[in-house]
Amino acid sequence: MSQSADLLDCLVVGAGPAGLTSAVYLARFRRRLRLVDAGESRVQWIPRTRNVLGFPDGIGGTALLARMREHAACYGIEPWAARVASLARDDEGIFEAAMEGSGAIVRARTVILCTGATDIPPDIEGLDAGLRCGNVRYCPVCDGFETQHQRVAVLGREEHGLREALFVAGFDNEVTWLSMGTRQDVDSAAGERLAACGVRVANGQPRRIACSPGEGIAVHMEDGASLNFDVLYPALGQRHASALATALGARAGEDGQLEVDAHQRTAVPGLWAAGDVAQGLNQINVAAGQAAIAATSVHNFLGQP
Repeated sequence: MSQSADLLDCLVVGAGPAGLTSAVYLARFRRRLRLVDAGESRVQWIPRTRNVLGFPDGIGGTALLARMREHAACYGIEPWAARVASLARDDEGIFEAAMEGSGAIVRARTVILCTGATDIPPDIEGLDAGLRCGNVRYCPVCDGFETQHQRVAVLGREEHGLREALFVAGFDNEVTWLSMGTRQDVDSAAGERLAACGVRVANGQPRRIACSPGEGIAVHMEDGASLNFDVLYPALGQRHASALATALGARAGEDGQLEVDAHQRTAVPGLWAAGDVAQGLNQINVAAGQAAIAATSVHNFLGQP
């Protein structure tokens, strides 16, 4: 396939922190790029983050995303609202991305996937209201510091739920592991660790939660019991949006996170990944750092503009 004028240097898929950072770097490298976004960044769900330097009082996720978009706009970057339905690579190594619905095709020499991940929600009533109130949260790495001296519940099965309960217990709070009937599936040594950290265990199944701002959250169990907390962390894992890459032969872990090298390259030549879809700690700061590495690697791979 000939390299016609419509051929981009790079297609960036996803306009969260990783995608926007990638696009800014590429634009400053004077590369021809397009940023495609389906509008599903998890940043929008963050009530307030205090881990991003420069915002000592914290900043809401939507406000942070708006600032990032404003920064990108300084370099003429406007995310195209579309979803990539499929990604193919021809014999010459050129990528073709087909957009869902419109059938539009974008051709690029390289691709950076910044498609992120989604948290697996528990099947209980009242979850969305809890998220809006700020009583239900998904990331103790992000905001565990703010739970100090509070009543915190961790909802998760087996080892995953147990590990998160132990992690949260490190913030000097009162922790209960809602083990969803899996307490007996972890060994006695794990039980001893829970006891040593003062973590309580409630082994029943939660059916409904109720909350109001400033008043905590009530978890109603299937046996009729009602447990009261200040914060609830669901810990049921994540789904990583890596199908576009794995369909081309990229490798991923059991959880779907893409395997990348030190330059954020996947196993597919010309295909990079950054942010939550790639291996690493799922954090805004990490996503931005991975994106900087990926974009610089793409620039060096392409040679002189």
